[in-house]
Parts: sequence; C-alpha cells; structure tokens
Amino acid sequence: MPHSTWILFAVVAAALLVVPGRSKRMVLSYALAHGRKSVFATGTGVALGTAVSVAATLAISWGLISLSTLTFSIFQWVGLFWLMLFGLGLARAPAGIEPVADNDNLPEEKPLRVIAHCFESESRDPRSSLLVAALLPQFLTPAAPFIPQAIALGATFVALSALSCIVYALFPERVRKIVRKHAVRRTVNRSGRTVLIAAKAVTAGYRKIAA
Repeated sequence: MPHSTWILFAVVAAALLVVPGRSKRMVLSYALAHGRKSVFATGTGVALGTAVSVAATLAISWGLISLSTLTFSIFQWVGLFWLMLFGLGLARAPAGIEPVADNDNLPEEKPLRVIAHCFESESRDPRSSLLVAALLPQFLTPAAPFIPQAIALGATFVALSALSCIVYALFPERVRKIVRKHAVRRTVNRSGRTVLIAAKAVTAGYRKIAA
C-alpha cells in the first residue's frame, strides 16, 4: 500500500472518529462519573467493538474480491454513496440537539463490565458499523496483496478509534465544554463532510490510475 493512501485513510478516519457519536457520549459519561480510572476499560471496550466491525468488513471485502473485481467495485460504489449521504447528514445536522453525555444510566462499575458494556454498544451501533463498511473498502486495491492492506487499514482504524476514546476519557470536562458549543459542533460536522469529499476525490483518482 502506498504511504500516501495510508496517510489519507488515517486522516479521513481520524476526522470521522472525532465526531461525537454513541461511543463518545458513553466514554464521556463513564469518565465524568468514575474519573480517569475508566479510561482503560472504555477505550478497550470501544476498540474491541470496532475491531469486530473492521474484521467483518475486511472478511466481506476479501470474499467479494475473490468472487470478482466487478462485484467488489459495486460494493465500493455502494459504500461511496452511503458516505455521500453520511457527509450530507453531517452538514445538515443541527448542532446541540443530542446530549453530550448522560450519567444517569451507568450501572456497570467493574472494569470487565464496563468493557463489556462499551463493546456491546459499539458493536451494535449501526452508524459505526456502516461507517466502517463504507470507508475501509474505498482504500483497498483488488490487484494488490490483500492481507498487508487489511492489516494496515484495520489496525490503523482500531488504533485511532481507541485513541479518540482515550482523549475523550482523559479530558472529559474540557471536551464536554468544547463539544457543547454549537459553533464547534457545527465546525466538526462540516469538517467531516469536507474531509469525506476530499477523500472521495482522491480515491476516485487512484481508481482511475489503477484502471
């Protein structure tokens, strides 16, 4: 995999993972309720949940590539269409409607239970799973060896997912104050859309060159 492709993927993934979602709100809730001792458990749980989605997406991609390049190409275009809708949703999403964190429903305190809770939430989050399924295949090249690409992209996405959760958990008060600002949330949403557009343009260029 070219370094430029990997860097682009890392930038896009990081930009999208920063956008507050179900997992980030849960991480904030645990951090606000239990302090920094929740960092390891929440980060591990979310990372494991992300790893399940990544593994499933890569397995499906490998199967489609083995079936035919055309089939995988159709899968990529379907994912690209979903990313367009996702980017449009980010642009139009009203800032500040959803609560940033909720401390009222956190019965799990033991680390293993926190890990299980975060894992279950992340692995069952359809938005997160669809994002992984749509994004990863855009950076896979059918003609190149699959395993090295899968390891690079999968490990990068899981690591960035864990890192973003750690940042939320280490600085919960600061993050909550920043994210609660309507202007900041609007900027984050629009930045995510902008990065998606740029990524789509570049990946389309790569496909044209590869073809």
